Amino acid sequence: MAGVWNSGILTSLFRYLLPGVGSPLSDFIRITASSLLFSQLLSNVPFVELFIIYMQSVGFGSANYMAWLTLAMASTIAGNLTILGAASNVIILESTEARHGVSVSYWKFMIVGALVTLVNVAVYAAYMIPLSMLRI
Repeated sequence: MAGVWNSGILTSLFRYLLPGVGSPLSDFIRITASSLLFSQLLSNVPFVELFIIYMQSVGFGSANYMAWLTLAMASTIAGNLTILGAASNVIILESTEARHGVSVSYWKFMIVGALVTLVNVAVYAAYMIPLSMLRI
């Protein structure tokens, strides 16, 4: 991941989705969108490793605790969206296929995963957005 970060290949894409610290609502939307998108390309744990560095570089600090909570939430549920969203999905599905002969296609997983992810985002948004507006 250090090589990917040092190459700068993702920095411009990150900057497009999250140019810097914004309003609580904007940060929630942008961090959630970034997590859902990039976790499918990198898997959620490597994405978080890179995105923490990026967020710090554009001004997110300890005072932006809701942004960090949003990153934790969104990167975790991003693993539900597709098989590639989390390495654990690949491991479990390979094991299930080897032991039980049951395979799950990428698209079948994504259909169910999209529904689960959408419900999760809605529940978290209903809780976190009002909480972030209070600035406690």
